[in-house]
Amino acid sequence: MFSSKSFWAGAFSALFGLLVLTEVLLRITVPAGFWYRHLDISGDMTSLPEIRDRIRYAYPLERPLFLLGDSVLGASALTEHRIPQARSKTLSRQLTLQLHTRNQPALSLGSDGNLLTDILALNTEIQPQSTDHVLLLLNFRMFAQEFAEGPKGLSRLFLKSDLPTDIQERLTPNPPPTQEANLSDDLYNQMSQYWFLFRETQMIKTLWYYPSQKDFYQHLLEDAVGQNETQADMVEAALKQKIATYYQPYVWDKNALPLTCLRKILDSWAAHHVQVTILLTPQNQKFLGSYLDKPSFRKNRALLAAFMKPYASQGIHYEDWANRYPTTMFLDHCHLTPEGNKHYAADLTQLLAGGSK
Repeated sequence: MFSSKSFWAGAFSALFGLLVLTEVLLRITVPAGFWYRHLDISGDMTSLPEIRDRIRYAYPLERPLFLLGDSVLGASALTEHRIPQARSKTLSRQLTLQLHTRNQPALSLGSDGNLLTDILALNTEIQPQSTDHVLLLLNFRMFAQEFAEGPKGLSRLFLKSDLPTDIQERLTPNPPPTQEANLSDDLYNQMSQYWFLFRETQMIKTLWYYPSQKDFYQHLLEDAVGQNETQADMVEAALKQKIATYYQPYVWDKNALPLTCLRKILDSWAAHHVQVTILLTPQNQKFLGSYLDKPSFRKNRALLAAFMKPYASQGIHYEDWANRYPTTMFLDHCHLTPEGNKHYAADLTQLLAGGSK
């Protein structure tokens, strides 16, 4: 009976009807901002149409404070360190809650891996107004040599169309991507543009952490016998190896992509008289140990301060908080513990309100 044509035809019709109904429902609720008001689905970027949904409809009555930065705003590090309810303990969530007490809505556009090219593209989407306030958190990895030129200089390819032509040309890989790769990207972009169900499921899946099969069994083993200290040391060593190039001898090039994009961003904000607060986000120098080249670390901080100085008279406030917090407040090189995020959010709220550092 279950293999009859009528059964499969009915099952297919029911599934098709459910998909159509869901698509219709999303086409009504997404433009109204329903999901953004009831779910915290910030902290990642999956498509340009979804970003536009978020910017346009998340706060329809009042322009928010725009939070721009990378993974320091999100939950990835907290999740990887097995922190329960990680998404409720992020810097962006803590900052949003504290700003809410001052009747200031906030919209986080921070995401893992964000670079200054991504932020330049996001600025095109935001189209800042003179009444806007932007908080930009800069991290050392954003200026790393491996992102100074070429295709690695942009973390989300779908943002490329929002970049100036001269920046797009500097991101072009050599050799150019294959026709198959272009077709795959075009298909994903088209599906995100016209299929609401696909677009929203791509975003909603970021609410959960999807470990590999190896991670899954490792989690089970840790629950049963506890985490092995040697294994934890190996994970820490692997992370240090991954981030070592961000902190080793290299003086940032003013003509490289990061500072070129930052200049374009700042010029845009200054021209539109946007209120801007920019921070070099806290770093855990003890964690880095011998991986940190201290002369380069000092030179680059001084270089960035000098780069920002001419913008001080144009409503752009810059501070260097790289040394602000003790090692005990960090999970790793730049991500803070839940308690550290609370302190960081409180300090940022005071700074944004015009208080002392």
